[in-house]
Amino acid sequence: MLTELDAQIGNALQSLGLPVLSKVDKPTELFIKPKTTPCVWYIVEKAKFEPVSAFAFSVDFEVSVFLFYRSLREKGQGAYELLEKILSTLSLKTQFNLVPQGIELYYHESGEFAFLLSFKGNARFVVPQEEEPLTKRITVYYVTPSASEGSKEELVSEVFK
Repeated sequence: MLTELDAQIGNALQSLGLPVLSKVDKPTELFIKPKTTPCVWYIVEKAKFEPVSAFAFSVDFEVSVFLFYRSLREKGQGAYELLEKILSTLSLKTQFNLVPQGIELYYHESGEFAFLLSFKGNARFVVPQEEEPLTKRITVYYVTPSASEGSKEELVSEVFK
């Protein structure tokens, strides 16, 4: 379910024509400004599982999307159209009931901006049940010399479970 959520968000953002930054390998890479703008980076921040039945859970999760934008105009005015597109795309093109929670100017310095878009969503997760393991039977055949008849050999089979 989380893999599918990640894929749907990534595909929806790529459909906007915005470069989606790859996941980071080191925590310090979270704080490096991207070289290409505009671009987006997203993360599923938190997921809370509430049991519905023995093998089903209701999952509430939070998603954050960062829009990195560079503008010579003040206050990132050119980014507003992209923010609206991201809001509508994630709300409509995913199957996880993503509801926008807010937009925040996360970073601003000399024409470079980072906006944080927050979403909450809900989904149902069903734990796949393993089928009852098949009983494995191993039949071993081997030849033993028969004690009663001297040198005659006897074919013996054993079944192990």
